[in-house]
Amino acid sequence: MKRFGLLMMFLLTVPGCADEKAVRLGPQQWQDLEFFVETRPSPVRAGMNEFIVIASREVYKPGVGLIVTIRVDEKTEWRQAIQDGFTGVYRRAVLVRNPQADVLTVHVRRDKKHRSKEKENEITLYFPLNQKRK
Repeated sequence: MKRFGLLMMFLLTVPGCADEKAVRLGPQQWQDLEFFVETRPSPVRAGMNEFIVIASREVYKPGVGLIVTIRVDEKTEWRQAIQDGFTGVYRRAVLVRNPQADVLTVHVRRDKKHRSKEKENEITLYFPLNQKRK
């Protein structure tokens, strides 16, 4: 009975930990890849924010073999996102000064193993941070 009570308490508190209206930026398309960006916290606030770049092919196939770098200010250095396994997810926290005006710039290039002679091997994508919540 005690376990049941703990389980019920856990199930009732977990939804309170989630963001009610998460911000999802995108999608943007490049070749066979589609890109979304999720933010933590959500919505974006002034200060350090984590950006989660999600690359996928045909909806549920992960976009791997990429080197993803991001920045919010054209004057700051690019910061390489860390690949989260082979899931098509790339993460990095960067400083946001003005969430209403800043734009997340995402530079994507294929690693040496996945390069193509026929296609472009890199692109820069722009995600305005002031998009509406969904």
